[in-house]
Amino acid sequence: MAAVALALAGCPRHEPKAPPTPEPAQPPIAETPLPPSGTVKFEIGAITPHRADDGGEWLVDASVRNTGTRTSRDVKVWVEGRDDQGGRLARTEVLPTLQEIPPGGVATFTAHLPANPSISTFHVEAVGR
Repeated sequence: MAAVALALAGCPRHEPKAPPTPEPAQPPIAETPLPPSGTVKFEIGAITPHRADDGGEWLVDASVRNTGTRTSRDVKVWVEGRDDQGGRLARTEVLPTLQEIPPGGVATFTAHLPANPSISTFHVEAVGR
């Protein structure tokens, strides 16, 4: 018996390890719906074409109104000179003087097109974000 007691006393004692401390739980992510961001819509105002004083080009004055529900930005306008059949003879891109147009706001622009005598009408489009 003494041998058994000595054998047990000589062995290192294994104490049970405490379980690891769990990581704290992450708080739940609260999701709330975002309000609608609104839209940007454009309406082209009256188009007033006239020849430059030297007759070398058409000057097309017009405006663009933001009829949407949020402020616009990065507004571009394309102006085309067309013949009697609607064929495009010239096209140019212009940036209105006001790039951030609030809802209901207006920006103006002047486009320069070549003085092609076959141009009889003008077409204007605006895009933006």
